[in-house]
Amino acid sequence: MKALNGRKPTLNRPKRIALTVGSIVILSIMVLSQRTHEPSYQGKPLSKWIRGLEYENLNPSEEARAALRAMGKPAINRLISMLERKDSTLKQKFIAYARRKPEIYNRVIARRHLIPEKIYHAQAVTALGEIGPAAQAAIPALIAASKDGFYPVAARAKAALIQIRQESVGPLARSLEDPRSANWNEAVLIIKYLGTTGQPAVPLLVKALQDTNDEVRSCASAALGGIASNPELTVPALIGCIKDKSPDVRREAIDALRKFKNAREQIVPVLLPRLQDTDLNVWLGAAFGLQDLLSNVEKKTVLAPALIQSLKSPNETIRENADLFLQRIDPAAATKAGTK
Repeated sequence: MKALNGRKPTLNRPKRIALTVGSIVILSIMVLSQRTHEPSYQGKPLSKWIRGLEYENLNPSEEARAALRAMGKPAINRLISMLERKDSTLKQKFIAYARRKPEIYNRVIARRHLIPEKIYHAQAVTALGEIGPAAQAAIPALIAASKDGFYPVAARAKAALIQIRQESVGPLARSLEDPRSANWNEAVLIIKYLGTTGQPAVPLLVKALQDTNDEVRSCASAALGGIASNPELTVPALIGCIKDKSPDVRREAIDALRKFKNAREQIVPVLLPRLQDTDLNVWLGAAFGLQDLLSNVEKKTVLAPALIQSLKSPNETIRENADLFLQRIDPAAATKAGTK
C-alpha cells in the first residue's frame, strides 16, 4: 500500500521493535541449533582447527594436520556429520536475506555467528583429506559430496578421496598436458586441493603459465599455490607472472607466492612494485603478501614507505586501503603522512 505522498509507509516504532526482537530470537535459535559437542586437541576445538580451510588460498598448517590426525575417530565422525549437514529452510532464507544486507552479513555471517552449510561442507572435505587413510569411514559421504553442484565442495571431495584411498596422482596430472582438453578445468581444481600430494603436476602447471589463455594461466597459478611445492621451479615461474597483462593472473601469482615464505628474499622485491599497481585486487594481494612475509621491523622500514607512495594512487579505494594498512603497521608514519 502506498502512502498519500507516494512513499512506502514506514513501520511505527512498536512494530520495528517487534521485528527486531523477532529477528534476534530467530537468529539465536539458529545459532544454538548449530552448536554441538566436538572433539578438541590441546584445548582447541575441532572447529577452530579447521577454520579457514574453505578458502582457496589457505592450506592447513603442519600443526593443524597433526591435530586433525591426533583427534582420531571422534574428529572423523564429527566431520562426516558436518559434511552431511543441511541447512533448514528458515536458515537458508535468513542467509539469502543477509546477503542482500551487507551490515547484517558482516555482523552475523562473516563473523561466523551463523555458518552456511557450504562452508561446513568445504571445511569437512578438506579436513578429511588431510587426515588421509584413517578416514576410510568418510568415503561414502565424500562420494556423495563429489557430485555436489557447488564446484569447490565437489573438487575438494574428489581430492580427499584420492588422499584417503592413496591413489596415484599420475592419471590426474596427465590430464593437465593439454589445457584445451575437456577435463582440464576439473583436473586443475582437484590438483589444487591436493596440496603437496599434487607435486607431480608442478612441471605441467609451470608450462601452463606460458599459455595464451588468461584463464589457463590464472588457474595454473592458483593450483601451484595450492600445491606449494618445488620452490626452485615454482617460485621463478610465478615471479614471471607478476607483470602479466591480466590482473587476475597477477593476483593469483601473488597469492601463490605467499605460500613460499622460505623464498621471501626473492619474493619481497617483486611484490613491492605491485603496490603501485592501479588494480585494487592486485594491490591488495601485494599488500597482504608483504604483510605476511615481512617482520614487524621490516613493515615499518620497507612496507610503510611503499604504502605512503600508494596514498598518491589514482584509484581512490587503493588510497583508502593504503591509509588503513599504514595506520595498522605504523601509526606514527600515518600521522606524519597526514592520513586520518
